[in-house]
Amino acid sequence: MNDPSAANAALTAFLRGVERRGAVFAEWQGGDPEAGDAALASTLRGFRDQAGGTAFAEWPRRFWAMLLAAPQLRQAVPKGAGTAPAAVATLGVGPRAALLLRLVAGLAEAEAAAVLGIARPTYRLALQRALPHRGDGSPDPEAWRALSAAAQQAVRALPQERLETIEMLRDGLRPRPPVRQRPAPRDGARRRAGWVWPATVVVLVLVASALGATWWGPWLPGQVPPGAAGIQVEPLPPVEPPAARFDPADALASHRDLDLLLAQATGAFADDADPAFDAWLVTVLEAGEGDEESGATGGEPVDARP
Repeated sequence: MNDPSAANAALTAFLRGVERRGAVFAEWQGGDPEAGDAALASTLRGFRDQAGGTAFAEWPRRFWAMLLAAPQLRQAVPKGAGTAPAAVATLGVGPRAALLLRLVAGLAEAEAAAVLGIARPTYRLALQRALPHRGDGSPDPEAWRALSAAAQQAVRALPQERLETIEMLRDGLRPRPPVRQRPAPRDGARRRAGWVWPATVVVLVLVASALGATWWGPWLPGQVPPGAAGIQVEPLPPVEPPAARFDPADALASHRDLDLLLAQATGAFADDADPAFDAWLVTVLEAGEGDEESGATGGEPVDARP
């Protein structure tokens, strides 16, 4: 983009489109919400500095690669840490990243492989290893759908306070400490404070009485006769032209089709975002169901594990 204003509007819209999924991705990948938020804030700050020299189509790959390379996400964490589902938390670092790039980041197969720096067949193999499996080793379609629903719900349910904390970290500000609730007062304290409310009512009544007495005091002048003090009317000056108008370069930020323009760049959840990947996934899951049926009818069960 040659227009700086339009480029800045597009960059702001892109970052707003990925910050929620970035927070969930960092937490589930690293196993620690606070470390994940710090990694996301650092990535947002670094990506804003580098986006000007990067083509718009390369933004998703560059952003998720930077987030995945954050030091906070490369540290070893105990399995099961964080709020990630057990099927995600128990995976290794590589398969977990392959799974989350699809489930949380919403990247197509080619983009996810580019983020990891591997070929598409290798990414498919890593993703197949990360897919939920039944006890006999066959893929579990129901568990896959449950994971997908859990990822989308986690993105939608991210609290606004957490996004504000990430924004403050991104801008180099100290986040506000959490508000601590005061303990409930004891019975003795309640009895000692029982006189506060009646005393407050008495003070308010006295103040109101004093204010009312000022309207009838003998020191006030008598009523002003009608017509003694009129109301002066003066017409307003003619309307002047506005000092400034809306910059047409900022129209991209309020464009009604901005979501559609950035859908591919932000990797928004869509059922038809990657038809080739979806067809492959359906084939893998159906193969697992077919293997289970053949074993139930007396055939030899096939080990679907990669």
